[in-house]
Amino acid sequence: MDIFGQLGINTTAGIQFVFFAIALLFLTKFVFTPYAHALEERERKTKGGEDLALEYQAKSVELNSEYESKVRDLNNEIKTIIDASKSEANKQYEATVAKSRGEADQLVSNNRSKITTAVETAARELKSQTQAIALAITSKLLGK
Repeated sequence: MDIFGQLGINTTAGIQFVFFAIALLFLTKFVFTPYAHALEERERKTKGGEDLALEYQAKSVELNSEYESKVRDLNNEIKTIIDASKSEANKQYEATVAKSRGEADQLVSNNRSKITTAVETAARELKSQTQAIALAITSKLLGK
């Protein structure tokens, strides 16, 4: 025990060591162990924040890709409907234009035949009046 005396360790240090050991056993049994169990339980129940964040991130990527595919499909359907509507509208336009052109051609043809008939009638009338006018001019020139 001389060595302890030379180091300055006496019975007070032994008593303090015993108190420390008792305090450590008490704290371990009533403070540290329940805290460790509560921490483990909390981690078990919450599954860890990082794991949950990774899971939500994976779900969001999956939902985003699903959304994009549905939007792409919907856009294709809309494009198909619009193309079909444009095609139908163009067909109706062409049919209407063709019908209008036919009616216009018929009207032009009818009006040409009427004009031709009117010109022929006017020409006949002029021919029939030509002799009378020639006689009138001749009589005036001759003074009769």
